[in-house]
Amino acid sequence: MKNSKRLFSIFILLLLVLIQVSSVSANTLIDPPPTINEDKVVLGQSFTLKENQTLNGDLAVIGGTAALKTGSRVNGNIAIIGGVLEIDGTVTGDIQAIGGTVTLNENAVIEGSFYNFGSNLHQMEGARIEGSQISNLPFDFNFGKIDIRDTTNIPLEAARRTTSFITKFLWAILQIIAMGGLAMLVLLIAPKSTERISTAIGNQPFTHWGIGLLTAFAFPAVILVCLITIIFIPLGLIGIMALMVALTYGWIALGYEIGKRLFGSKSNLSPALIAGLGTIILSVVGRVVWAIPCIGWLLASTLSMFGLGAIILTRIGTRDYPEVIPQPVHRTSDAPVIHEVIPTFSETQSDKDKFEDEEKN
Repeated sequence: MKNSKRLFSIFILLLLVLIQVSSVSANTLIDPPPTINEDKVVLGQSFTLKENQTLNGDLAVIGGTAALKTGSRVNGNIAIIGGVLEIDGTVTGDIQAIGGTVTLNENAVIEGSFYNFGSNLHQMEGARIEGSQISNLPFDFNFGKIDIRDTTNIPLEAARRTTSFITKFLWAILQIIAMGGLAMLVLLIAPKSTERISTAIGNQPFTHWGIGLLTAFAFPAVILVCLITIIFIPLGLIGIMALMVALTYGWIALGYEIGKRLFGSKSNLSPALIAGLGTIILSVVGRVVWAIPCIGWLLASTLSMFGLGAIILTRIGTRDYPEVIPQPVHRTSDAPVIHEVIPTFSETQSDKDKFEDEEKN
């Protein structure tokens, strides 16, 4: 019995030793949080410096949220602009706050100064600021001696630039409105042709775009040949004018199709007003696309290819594309059959004799 009790006691001791060793080894397996050896910028996001973690650098919080946990340490300065900062660790440098909210918890230690410019500071009991608190900008406007040269012409130049921008903007709006008015006038003058071209664009847009693109490549070569040949110079000038008219008419037809898709089924607007609104929307999009550097003019030109191709395939709106072939009417067995009565020669001759006798009498 005594031996069994001794063995049991030894077993219990060994078990306790193993539990202690395992707990120590488990604690040693948990690595401390890694040290951050760089500056940290928090821009509209969240950042947390964990317990006993160190940041060797400056911290900037711009419209974001940052939290320094207990035992954490920032070996640098902190700048906050319109964000939220909560400190429960140590900061060796200065804190510069412009707007936002700063909360110093019980374990917070600020070894530097606190520059407060329009921010909300909440300092809990036990929090320390070893430096000074300054409610002013954290920098001085000391630019030294500045040599100011004559700038009498600068306001005039700035005014000219502003006036030029406003003039161009108003001129663009006037052109867009003029295109809308022209679209309304065209639809009133040629409603069937415009409707036919617009419908063709809506049915097969890429087919018409391809034809328009081929025309845009081939037509300049033909015009160049006409201009080189002295005899055909007037024909080349007429061709240039015809191309411009076709591009404008195609642009209006494309705008009319856009207007029909946007306003046609949802309102009782007249077709002319729908064409005007659609062309205005298309012109605004074209202006915005044209403003893209380098490729804006190319993208805006591709939009006009839809209308140009539709004008060519519909022959300026005189035919449908694709052409509608009338289906033959099949006669059913129940339909009545109409027989045409053709008078014989004798009947026509007798009628003639009767007419001559009446004239003699």
